[in-house]
Amino acid sequence: MASIKVIFFGELRTLTGTRETEIELEDNCDLSHLISRLDKEYKNFEAQMNSINGLRILINGREYELTGGLGTPLHDGDTVVFLPPIFGG
Repeated sequence: MASIKVIFFGELRTLTGTRETEIELEDNCDLSHLISRLDKEYKNFEAQMNSINGLRILINGREYELTGGLGTPLHDGDTVVFLPPIFGG
């Protein structure tokens, strides 16, 4: 099993009701597996995530698009951050 730390910001934090959680995944899972699991844990997570223009997903501080996209393998101890763009005024 792999324990993945997941951190939420913005509307995803509001949706999940938490800033941070630990998700247990089977070994040899990837980012798409994590998102599916989050969608089961938090109703409409994937739809909400996909509706955020400019959402950044960081895996251990690196953009997921640079590490293999949704197929990026996840390992025990990894940290995944869902970071929507910040709008200031």
